[in-house]
Amino acid sequence: MSVLTIVYRFCLANVLTAYYCTLTVLFSFLPKYITNPFGDPWAMKMKLEPPASLRDPKYGLHKYIKVNNIKLHYVDSGDASKPLMLFLHGFPEFWYSWRHQIVNFNKDYRCVAVDMRGYGDSERPEGVSHYKIEILVDDIRDLIRQLGYEKCILISHDWGGLVACKLRDTYPEALHALVMLASTSHEAWTELIWTTDEQRKMSGYVFMFRAPKIPELSLQIDNLTIFEQYMLVKGKDTTTMEDIECFKYWFCKQMAFTPPLNYYRANFSYTFTKKVHKENVPFLIAHGANDRYISHSVLDVMNEAYPNIETVIVDGVGHFMQQEEPVKVNKLISDLLTKHNL
Repeated sequence: MSVLTIVYRFCLANVLTAYYCTLTVLFSFLPKYITNPFGDPWAMKMKLEPPASLRDPKYGLHKYIKVNNIKLHYVDSGDASKPLMLFLHGFPEFWYSWRHQIVNFNKDYRCVAVDMRGYGDSERPEGVSHYKIEILVDDIRDLIRQLGYEKCILISHDWGGLVACKLRDTYPEALHALVMLASTSHEAWTELIWTTDEQRKMSGYVFMFRAPKIPELSLQIDNLTIFEQYMLVKGKDTTTMEDIECFKYWFCKQMAFTPPLNYYRANFSYTFTKKVHKENVPFLIAHGANDRYISHSVLDVMNEAYPNIETVIVDGVGHFMQQEEPVKVNKLISDLLTKHNL
């Protein structure tokens, strides 16, 4: 790749960052001051006690573990003698986004849903460099071993999927199977934002997230109403206002959004490599037909890079598919595991 191409992408990225930040200020921040000049649109109602759902024993025991020089929180449900099914959440989530999967699979597997580094009750190291994808991969590889396993069934969503796919590429021997929901590989995503207008437009928020401060403010505005906007779907009751309060409980903490945003800041890239991965790991990637953040053309790129992959587009589902349509998602997972006798 030429130096000129990299310089062009660097300049374009900074122009788009400035553009989307300007839009955020003009159409999100400024109207709040005009309609209520003495109000504070970033005032959040701090929640001292966790919602009852976060303490519900049906989801498992809350535990902590030291991996890769960091303390992670996780929820552990199921018989420890059974195969490990490990769940990696995305942005802006935490272990609770897997609640529907935990109660479905914990009879046949040991289900572990972790708060990834910087999220929920896990440790939040300061500084962008602590969130490079290679470090995140090592967190999960070490976690599998510290839990007493050499291999696991890895179920992932969004950013959890980028980490899971990189783990598959780096340590394929650590996986019985991999499921990615509403996600892609880091390389495929990087390729598409630089080679297609569609994904670049769908990823406008990613360019904005590169900036300091403004992304945090945009997510905190109006007492975290972003969670209602992201996760509540008209006509569906699989995510309730009580569930939304669980997300707000963790994200109303001071600086709670900065570590998750650092995933974007640490891993934004101007280059990508194309490689064919032939390791025979059972691999399913599923996207919602109504996903507003990832182009379905990602599946074509993934098919080229992973000849053994299975790809599915699920009708009537958006980005947060494991919460929005848990029955459909659970069946996809079960069908893959049954097919491969796992």
